Amino acid sequence: MKGRTHCSYFVNPAWGDIGAAECDLASLPEVEVVPRLPNNEEAVLRLAAMGVLFDEVLQEAMAICPRQRHALEQPLLDEVDLEGSALRLPWWHEVEGSCALIPGHYETAQVFQLLRMRVGDRVLLLGPRGNYWTELLVRVGASELLVIEPDEMRRATLIARWEQLGLDELCEEHDCEVRWGGCVELANEVMRSEPYWDRMLLTGALPRLPLELLKGLTHDGQALVVVGDGGQGMLQLVTPTSKREWTAQHVTHFGVDDFRPEVASVLEGIEPPVEGVAEAVEASEAERIRAWTLANNDPIRDRFAPERILRMMADIWNSAGPVFAGLEDAEADIRTKLADDLFRLGNTLGQLNVIGLAGEHHAESFRLLPSAESATLLGWSYSESGGDGRDSALAWYRRAIETDPTLGNAWNDIGALLLDSGELKEAVPWLSTATQAPRYDAQGFPWLNLARVHEMLGNKMAAFEAAREALEHLPDDEDALRIFDESGAGLI
Repeated sequence: MKGRTHCSYFVNPAWGDIGAAECDLASLPEVEVVPRLPNNEEAVLRLAAMGVLFDEVLQEAMAICPRQRHALEQPLLDEVDLEGSALRLPWWHEVEGSCALIPGHYETAQVFQLLRMRVGDRVLLLGPRGNYWTELLVRVGASELLVIEPDEMRRATLIARWEQLGLDELCEEHDCEVRWGGCVELANEVMRSEPYWDRMLLTGALPRLPLELLKGLTHDGQALVVVGDGGQGMLQLVTPTSKREWTAQHVTHFGVDDFRPEVASVLEGIEPPVEGVAEAVEASEAERIRAWTLANNDPIRDRFAPERILRMMADIWNSAGPVFAGLEDAEADIRTKLADDLFRLGNTLGQLNVIGLAGEHHAESFRLLPSAESATLLGWSYSESGGDGRDSALAWYRRAIETDPTLGNAWNDIGALLLDSGELKEAVPWLSTATQAPRYDAQGFPWLNLARVHEMLGNKMAAFEAAREALEHLPDDEDALRIFDESGAGLI
């Protein structure tokens, strides 16, 4: 939609001749720059700047160790690089399986800093989730690393990928021995009679603390174990107090997958299953696309946060998103699904006040599949950033209207910006149009903004009418109640 755009709106006769009867879209700025997601190094630097990542050794390791190379090849990589996003990345094609995702930068930083690795530590890693955390453990100073992957096919694939990436050379450079094992090796560790491991990292959930395995911790060692089930596990930091006693500090919820049943069985002392010989597998293109399509279906899977935050994230994620055709299908088109995932995560980050990264997620969503919703929320992120963000906000609101004028949010947000800057009469047509928008589930807000405008303009009848309409949608809003009472006083 180019050039000057006019939009008619219904004018309540009680309002008189307040405001113009048109919205001049061409008067708004045009979009000049579409933000991009950060790359791996920038994502890590941001965590450090936020105070989330304070371990300098870990920061350096994460900056030079992108998780993308340990994930399945990403569809649409030439259009959008998700390395620096807060999405989980699939490393295994059967993405519904336990521990099939690579956690994000935030979760990685939190878990590794809790582990408090020291140079020369011997580490047992149960549930490697691809080779990303394994490589990080080498880079932060492990001298010996036992990687337990119970699935034979996964284990063979991990070893093959490790060799393909030349990470054996990294081990030589860092003087670290990496060994691989399955349930048999795990059973051997359960039977270990003397302490050996300085650190244990278990990346799936167990029904209870693995006490027999914990006997293998050294006197100053520690383990990170998730206890719980159904994605509601509690991360616990375990430290020995004597040879057969430990203290377990509850840290926070970590929504990891449950370990497969045979893992819990072996940890309880049951004989390990008989293992065969498996070969590495390469996922087909169809399998890769399916994995990426389904990877972020559960919004709190592998998320690290207090339970109330996880619940809030799930609620925000599951609230209304862009209207994308075909999204309701179980396995939607990959472009549609990634655009929707990016939008929903951007919306979640925005509600968590991570405004800049939220906007970048919306921008990438718009890049993949333009929607008025993603453009509007990108505009909102600019408006919240302050400074010179106002023009960029208006430009993206304009882009939202050009994309789909039936969505009311952008019309209201333009009016709200004009209201905030004192352009009261100019705000009226935009807010009025928002109240009549076919697609807008929050029409109380433009009515409330109209009530504020007319109150400031001294139009008591118009303010009264707008406040009355606002209260139909926002019955408990104190400002709407005040304007309704004060503007209605003396009216006949």
